[in-house]
Amino acid sequence: MKIIRSLLELSNYLEQPGFAGCLADTGFLYAAAFDDDRLYQQAQNALDIITDRKIPIFVNVVSRMEFIDLIFRKQVTQGMIQLFESMSSASIHKNIWNLLKNIRDQSTAHARDGRSYKVDEARLKKLRMAFAEVSSSFKWEDFCSCYVDEKLLAEWRILEEELGLNFVEVLDGQTSEYIETPLIWSDMVRLMGKHGLRGPDAMIANLFSKSTFSLLVTNDSDFQRCFESQAVSKGNKAIFILR
Repeated sequence: MKIIRSLLELSNYLEQPGFAGCLADTGFLYAAAFDDDRLYQQAQNALDIITDRKIPIFVNVVSRMEFIDLIFRKQVTQGMIQLFESMSSASIHKNIWNLLKNIRDQSTAHARDGRSYKVDEARLKKLRMAFAEVSSSFKWEDFCSCYVDEKLLAEWRILEEELGLNFVEVLDGQTSEYIETPLIWSDMVRLMGKHGLRGPDAMIANLFSKSTFSLLVTNDSDFQRCFESQAVSKGNKAIFILR
């Protein structure tokens, strides 16, 4: 298993003939799509190298869902900041005002450090609860209608098209055009237990090792440690790690 860390190495590696495609994880997708990510420029350059060679980019169904979730959380974050900046502390319930202010402040601090900020699930739950507890004509659904709603569907479709994504999904024990060896759930669970990977990462590792894809593009160095095992690694495969 070859570990690629520079764009020059990536370009040279992709000069080889016969690439069926490359597999990408959620971290790469977000970095390539949004310029507030600290790895945006490198991800964009890597995307250009891959697409210039007409190598298709594939993601699994879990990465696709995670990517949509990141877009959603980013839109909610931006909407909350816009709402905060359009209102005064006297015009909105104190609890909601404080939550909005915290989100604005977190986003500002992350941007100052060159990092992307998106509300997490815990803060989303607090926001939903705060809106539900306040007797107001402006409900959580009204916020979603103003700042997310159809915008989420539109942005998701645009980004998937711009990134040129293809999707691979195989049932347990099945093969396909791109999956040479049957994908078995128990193999994925073993990877989780052996390497301490989260479920989504173990699914990618399992799929990549049993696919015809020669390249995995990621921002997660955990994959390097996983594929250093000869039991997982095979063939002339490589991992390009954004950094």
